[in-house]
Amino acid sequence: MQEIKFNIYGEHFYPNGYSRMDVLSYIAPTQQEAIANCKRNNPGFHVMSCWIDESKPEVVRMQSLI
Repeated sequence: MQEIKFNIYGEHFYPNGYSRMDVLSYIAPTQQEAIANCKRNNPGFHVMSCWIDESKPEVVRMQSLI
Protein backbone atom coordinates (compact mmCIF):
# COMPACT_ATOMS: atom_id res chain seq x y z
CA MET A 1 0.00 0.00 0.00
CA GLN A 2 1.43 3.34 -1.07
CA GLU A 3 0.84 6.45 1.01
CA ILE A 4 0.77 9.86 -0.66
CA LYS A 5 1.23 13.32 0.82
CA PHE A 6 -1.79 15.56 0.19
CA ASN A 7 -1.95 19.33 0.70
CA ILE A 8 -5.39 20.51 1.78
CA TYR A 9 -6.22 24.20 1.35
CA GLY A 10 -9.04 25.86 3.22
CA GLU A 11 -10.20 28.35 5.83
CA HIS A 12 -9.71 27.65 9.51
CA PHE A 13 -12.46 29.06 11.77
CA TYR A 14 -11.62 29.48 15.46
CA PRO A 15 -14.10 29.61 18.40
CA ASN A 16 -13.23 33.28 19.13
CA GLY A 17 -14.43 34.35 15.67
CA TYR A 18 -10.95 34.61 14.11
CA SER A 19 -10.38 32.87 10.77
CA ARG A 20 -7.43 32.41 8.45
CA MET A 21 -6.52 30.61 5.25
CA ASP A 22 -4.26 27.60 5.74
CA VAL A 23 -2.67 24.65 3.95
CA LEU A 24 -2.55 21.42 5.97
CA SER A 25 -0.62 18.33 4.85
CA TYR A 26 -1.72 14.74 5.45
CA ILE A 27 -0.24 11.40 4.43
CA ALA A 28 -2.87 8.86 3.38
CA PRO A 29 -3.49 6.21 0.71
CA THR A 30 -6.34 8.18 -0.92
CA GLN A 31 -7.51 11.77 -1.19
CA GLN A 32 -10.82 10.94 0.52
CA GLU A 33 -9.01 9.49 3.56
CA ALA A 34 -6.73 12.54 3.79
CA ILE A 35 -9.75 14.88 3.79
CA ALA A 36 -11.56 12.68 6.35
CA ASN A 37 -8.50 12.78 8.65
CA CYS A 38 -8.31 16.55 8.23
CA LYS A 39 -11.98 17.06 9.12
CA ARG A 40 -11.70 14.71 12.11
CA ASN A 41 -8.58 16.43 13.49
CA ASN A 42 -9.69 20.01 12.65
CA PRO A 43 -13.48 20.31 12.88
CA GLY A 44 -13.35 24.09 12.27
CA PHE A 45 -11.47 23.72 8.97
CA HIS A 46 -13.48 24.31 5.77
CA VAL A 47 -11.79 22.39 2.90
CA MET A 48 -11.64 24.28 -0.41
CA SER A 49 -9.19 22.15 -2.44
CA CYS A 50 -6.83 19.20 -2.18
CA TRP A 51 -3.84 18.19 -4.31
CA ILE A 52 -0.90 15.76 -4.25
CA ASP A 53 2.36 17.22 -2.96
CA GLU A 54 5.03 16.04 -5.40
CA SER A 55 7.90 18.00 -3.85
CA LYS A 56 11.05 16.15 -2.89
CA PRO A 57 11.92 15.90 0.81
CA GLU A 58 14.63 18.23 2.05
CA VAL A 59 17.87 16.48 2.99
CA VAL A 60 19.35 17.71 6.25
CA ARG A 61 23.15 17.64 6.27
CA MET A 62 25.41 17.77 9.30
CA GLN A 63 27.48 20.95 9.59
CA SER A 64 30.63 21.54 11.54
CA LEU A 65 30.31 23.98 14.44
CA ILE A 66 33.95 25.05 14.07
